[in-house]
Amino acid sequence: MTKKGNEFKGLAGGKNYRSIARLFGFTAAFYRKGIGDVTLSDGMRALDLGCGPGALSFALAERASSQSEIIGIDISDDQLSYARSQCTRYGCKMRFENCSMDELPYPDEYFDIVVTSMALHETPPEVRRAAIIQIARTLQKGGRFILVDWSKPKFGWWGVFWFPMVCWGKQNRDNWRNVYPELCRQHGLQPKEDGYINSIVRRQVFKKE
Repeated sequence: MTKKGNEFKGLAGGKNYRSIARLFGFTAAFYRKGIGDVTLSDGMRALDLGCGPGALSFALAERASSQSEIIGIDISDDQLSYARSQCTRYGCKMRFENCSMDELPYPDEYFDIVVTSMALHETPPEVRRAAIIQIARTLQKGGRFILVDWSKPKFGWWGVFWFPMVCWGKQNRDNWRNVYPELCRQHGLQPKEDGYINSIVRRQVFKKE
């Protein structure tokens, strides 16, 4: 754990990370559900926060114009290297850069879509709060922020399995209490959709008014 969050590298990063993630249900189908009906048309830009080895970016790329662009950021060079090795199979512009989600180097209102999956809970509370400020700053008016992450478990096998992990410690309190709608409202991001992908993972969509 660095001051910016968990950095998955070495045996915990890249191809190994993807293999382990699939065992826990984070398959291509899971990430497609996370993206929902989002399609990137010509000229649109999307940002994937805490992109890891790129699974959410690739789900977005499946429905992206060749004239659109997806940028993935992460603090792990191992994760980014693997993502770069896989992105050539997609038709849109893609790049993966090392930076922290609370220090985005992009201009104001630069992105049409910002997405993140299973990443905010890996950061300290102060980083995720600063990240929401950065999301609001870099989103265009009318742009959407899609947040996929742990939340208070619903009934079901995965809820029972993950319950001890998601309710333990300060690191997970924001997700357990689902503080994100209020944090987003404070910065002009209004809740538009809210539902569960499975018994533990919540998908929320916010729009910049």
